[in-house]
Amino acid sequence: MEGKTPFEFDRYTAANLSPELLERVTSLEEDIRSATDKDVVLIAYEESDHNPA
Repeated sequence: MEGKTPFEFDRYTAANLSPELLERVTSLEEDIRSATDKDVVLIAYEESDHNPA
């Protein structure tokens, strides 16, 4: 991505979830999708070690 600043794209990284927690997130996505008939994606993230802010 040309012209990106480190702050915009490097501040957060995907969270490292256990398989059990990942299954819970996926199950919740499916429950919400079923209840709303909408595509749903839940994102788990954490601040990265590289935080220029």
